[in-house]
Formats: sequence, structure tokens, C-alpha cells
Amino acid sequence: MPEVMNEAMNQRPFTDQQRELLLELLRARAVLIGDVVRERFGLHSPIYFDLREALYSRPELLWKVAREFVEKICELTRAHPVPQCVVGIPDTATPLALAAALYAWQNQTHPEICYALLRKEGKTYPGLPTRYWIGAKEPDRCEYNLIDDVLASGLTKRTAAARMQKENVPVRRIIVLFDRQQGDGLGSEGFDVHGIFPVPEVLDYYLEQKLINAADHERIRHFLLTRRYDTAAVQK
Repeated sequence: MPEVMNEAMNQRPFTDQQRELLLELLRARAVLIGDVVRERFGLHSPIYFDLREALYSRPELLWKVAREFVEKICELTRAHPVPQCVVGIPDTATPLALAAALYAWQNQTHPEICYALLRKEGKTYPGLPTRYWIGAKEPDRCEYNLIDDVLASGLTKRTAAARMQKENVPVRRIIVLFDRQQGDGLGSEGFDVHGIFPVPEVLDYYLEQKLINAADHERIRHFLLTRRYDTAAVQK
């Protein structure tokens, strides 16, 4: 029996650290489930991620989320640890990127991780093209990671990546905290995309912990499977 239990533990998709963070995010109402989504935001989705309000008023929680981004970058670059840069999707993930860079600096990670800012609105100077970028541009020695809180359609990621390309800054990879897995299509377009928390697996964990009921679990999974952006694109 102990061997069976240990095998089940090894199959869990998240570390103990990540499982605790998922609990904290749910308690902080960064993850909203059920009718509250429609009541607060007027949306008909059975699940919603409200990380802005929940994270930015809780620095300790923001710090833990930043840790996850840093550890993911370190994991992905272990075989080729060149310097990294984090860039947040404006405006939602700008604080996430800055927090990740500060976390990496405090913990002296390998590879080193710096920060750059992508503006939501371009800055125009007389006689010069519009600029969206603040930070170093060293694509010959540094890889640039575009990060965000949630991945759904991928639209904001495409917009940000296009602006970075205009600034001659290539996107090496895209990393999101929650991946709704609704057919964003970024991978087929050549982007290297990584989700720290795939939402279907998050739902399974919440159900296992009896934090959501079976009906909500099934309703959300059905919503994610049927409300897909790749299907919508085909239908158009």
C-alpha cells in the first residue's frame, strides 16, 4: 500500500510548493469559480482569473508567483543557461516581470535574469519612430521571455510579440501562469509556449482537495473543451 501511495504522489502534476500556491490563489479569490464570475464581471465563463487585484494588493503572493516564473525559466534553460530577460504583457503582467527579475536577483539564479519594459502605448519623439521598449537590447547574448498571467486566445501575446519584433527584440519563449488550453494556436505559429499551471490539471487538484464540487469541475472542463478559439477561427 505505501508503494502505491508513493507512486500516486509521484504522478501529481504539481510540486508541494505549487499546490500550496494554488490553494492561496483560490483563497485570495485570484481564481473565481461559478456564479461569482457573472456577478462581478458580467461574463458567462464558469471560471475567471483575477490576478491583478488579488496579487498586487498582496506582495507576499506576488513574490510566490514571481518565484514560479523564475523557476520555470531556470528549468527550461538548464541545458543552455544563457542570460535571460523577462518582459511582461502590458499592463497586466508588467509587475509580474519586474517581481520575477527582483526574485532572480535576490536569489542569484543561474542563469541571470534581467528585466525590460514593453509599453502599452508607444512613445513618440520628433523625427523618430514610435518606441514601445525600455531596456537593453542584446539578442546576441540574451533570450527574451514574454510572460503573462493567463493564456486564452493568445491575442495579447501576438500583439506584444509583434511590437517586440519591430523593436528588433525576438521572443524566445512565452510563459504564462495559467494556461486555459482553449486552442490559442500560438504553438502552430512558431511560438515556444509554456504554461506553469494547465487549468484542467488545476481543476483536478481543486476537486481532489474538495475545494470545488464535481458539478463545477465538469461544467468548467466542458466549457474549456467546447469554447475553443481554434474552432472559432475555422468556423469564420
